[in-house]
Amino acid sequence: MEEMVKLVISELADGCALIRLSCGDANALTTDVLGSVVKAIDDAEKTARGIMLCGGDKFFSNGVDLEWALSQSRAEIRMMFLELGASILKLLESPLPIVGVAKGHAIGGALAMLLACDYRYAALGRVLLGKPEILLGVPNPYYGDQLLRFVAGDYIASDLIYTGKLVTAEDARALNLVHEVGEKSDIEIAATRRLHDLIDLAPEAFSESKRMRVGKLCADIRDQMSARVARQVEIWSSDDAQARLRAAAERLAR
Repeated sequence: MEEMVKLVISELADGCALIRLSCGDANALTTDVLGSVVKAIDDAEKTARGIMLCGGDKFFSNGVDLEWALSQSRAEIRMMFLELGASILKLLESPLPIVGVAKGHAIGGALAMLLACDYRYAALGRVLLGKPEILLGVPNPYYGDQLLRFVAGDYIASDLIYTGKLVTAEDARALNLVHEVGEKSDIEIAATRRLHDLIDLAPEAFSESKRMRVGKLCADIRDQMSARVARQVEIWSSDDAQARLRAAAERLAR
């Protein structure tokens, strides 16, 4: 496990688990970070009645850690994409209600993780959300593509995916990417209220309603995962994508 990976989990009122990404200012995603998210949800399911997934004030997460990823082997990149898919499936399929809160930017794979939450909150101000993968020479991973289309519809999802543009929290609300927006100082409080409302529902009725909502999506993602990730890694490893990814990593390092 990387030393920088520190997922902080604490108990909220009424037995709700707080899972907060805390792995650097950008909360960049690596295989270890993603594995820690899955484990944190597994642990929460044993004792908690609901989960709130959060990041930091500046970044919910800036997506995949490009500097780290560019130093990994092809096999390790494959594992990273599989782990990202596993984390999204874990969020979607958890029987517990999960509320996601983006006080900061949610980019790329991190936006997919946010979209996998049952309810989503984002802070007003300079908070951006989007799927810029295509600008880096790689496609949106299949699970991220299908989840975005599931949440926002084909028309909106295609525009976000094909342009790679980032949108504000206000625009994300208008596009149905998030349910609520609010001031950064208050947004986690509002999300906590929502989570408490959800855990007051009959647990089996909620979990079955959730399964009916996402069951077909998750089955399709799981069925396609291996082949789609193989193609993702093939494109990622191409000369064109590597050049674009390295240029992006250099820009981020400035």
